[in-house]
Amino acid sequence: MYGPLEYVLFRFDEDRFIDEILPSLIGINQIGCVRVLDIVFITKDEGGNLEIVEISDLSEEDETAFDPLVNEYFGALTDGDVQQSAENLPVDTNAALVLFEHRWAIGLQQALNKAGGFLLDSAYINPQTQSEVILEINQMEVEDVT
Repeated sequence: MYGPLEYVLFRFDEDRFIDEILPSLIGINQIGCVRVLDIVFITKDEGGNLEIVEISDLSEEDETAFDPLVNEYFGALTDGDVQQSAENLPVDTNAALVLFEHRWAIGLQQALNKAGGFLLDSAYINPQTQSEVILEINQMEVEDVT
């Protein structure tokens, strides 16, 4: 059984993925709360042209850095997924499209199935709204303390 799948598109500075972001992806993968199923790198140059690089296209040196994730790599993102995600990227941008499996939710899915239930809907809050919600929660926590 698989947990819910989610893809995330994020922007990063060109030379910082392996040193800054990859260790975090490896860490969450090793903890087991999520599993990285696929990563595709997208570069949109100043002319709006796309360069798409999958893990299988990496240099040997870069591929070595991904070794802890390669065993989990499934190549599940389609060309359509990548094109749709790249469509709204600003020019002169480096991005990564990552497909996650939420393994923490497998037990919940099993419980729902046994109870005759099922997931009706799911959504993530956009980053701006998330910041607003966190500010509101923090204000409520301060009020509860006083």
